[in-house]
Amino acid sequence: MTELQSSSRRDFLKGAGLLGAASVFASQSAAAPFGSKPKSAGAAKNLIFLVADGMGTGTLSLANHWSLRNRGKPLNWMELYNRPGFHCILQDTASANSPVTDSAAAGSAWGCGQRVNNRTINTDADGVALTPLYTYAKKAGKATGLVTTCRVTHATPAAFSTSVPHRDLEDDIARQYLDREIDVILGGGVRHFDGEVNQLISSFKDKGYSVSRTLSELQSQAAHADRLLGLFSPSHVPFAIDRKNDPELAEVPSLPQMFEAALTKVAQNPEGFVLQIEGGRVDHAGHANDAATILHEQLEFDDCIPIALEFLESNPDTLVIVTTDHGTGGCELNGWGSDYLDSGPALDRINTFTASFEALENRFRELGHFDSRIWKAATGLSASLEQAALVQTAIDTKVKYISSVLADIFAEQLIDKTAVGWTSHNHTSEHVEMLASGPGSEQVPRLIQNNQLFDYVMQALGLTT
Repeated sequence: MTELQSSSRRDFLKGAGLLGAASVFASQSAAAPFGSKPKSAGAAKNLIFLVADGMGTGTLSLANHWSLRNRGKPLNWMELYNRPGFHCILQDTASANSPVTDSAAAGSAWGCGQRVNNRTINTDADGVALTPLYTYAKKAGKATGLVTTCRVTHATPAAFSTSVPHRDLEDDIARQYLDREIDVILGGGVRHFDGEVNQLISSFKDKGYSVSRTLSELQSQAAHADRLLGLFSPSHVPFAIDRKNDPELAEVPSLPQMFEAALTKVAQNPEGFVLQIEGGRVDHAGHANDAATILHEQLEFDDCIPIALEFLESNPDTLVIVTTDHGTGGCELNGWGSDYLDSGPALDRINTFTASFEALENRFRELGHFDSRIWKAATGLSASLEQAALVQTAIDTKVKYISSVLADIFAEQLIDKTAVGWTSHNHTSEHVEMLASGPGSEQVPRLIQNNQLFDYVMQALGLTT
């Protein structure tokens, strides 16, 4: 059931407003004066596509200022701007039905070359499934890989390899991975592969996949496995700040460790590969307005860039793209204190945070109550009786995202400590950065719509529809 065209699904999707004619916005956007299609094919054998999901320019700047102050050097990302062979591109990220995209529509723009409605993956406004990039790559004999700190069935990885009319159909996405034989799948999301309803792990094993659940297993299997399925958490991979501070998470691999394992595998294919690497939880930290957590996620993503560059050095027939799909939260390091002189020390105070708001939320839910001592130990912030009562109300009423509630209740104290402010808990419409190097990268215009990238990638890889 790979096309997912049943009438019941159509009824559901029409009710959700996802099918039907595209909005007026889409036609206006399509008429924008962006670059034309590529004129000639490149000679790229491989594609490494690095995505910091939800990274706005404010998040990039925050992490770079932190790196300059704490490590005495800029981010690897920032050094790409002056690196020979890298081209800087600005992307308009709008979807078919909104100037503010979600990850499903943004990923689909890259994945099929067409703007689609928010919450749909490679499916047009009439419910017709569109062919994703990895299908063409497979037809050409290339290995395919997906690596993420989110559930592997989440929107961005799914957008390169599947076609579903709603991003929440993650069990169906998992089945499509199996049917389409994606060679390497690493991240979180065991629940969509191994449960009462969806028992897919044995089916993956039957198709020759080695299945790893820990860092040790992944590293031992990467070199010799025919195919790799690594699932390291029930849902999303725990945040980097939590993996750093919780010894019980020592066997959960980092994004760079998963990248290295995936690259080891797909690089063995003589016909080349396409490999997407997603720092997916930058976005989640942005939704939560969690400054320390978004910093750690961005820094971990940045550690993937040297891995790609090292491979590019010895494999110049590789197209490397480093980008983001949209901004999230409006994260900004603000001027703070007299003459803004407290903005620098605020970067140091971020270092004292030892847990994500999500980890704290999980702890409070387990306890059934807000514990001000746990909160203070992790953040350094004291909770008033009124604040504690507000958090308790959120716990008692089973609010979905207590992490966001924590950010709102303690917003004044948090910005005073970190100097990081936010515009909302939502995505933003800002144009986003892209850097590209390798065959075909020089043809990409300096300003593009996100869906236009698909044609350049297809041409660079010599793939045909």
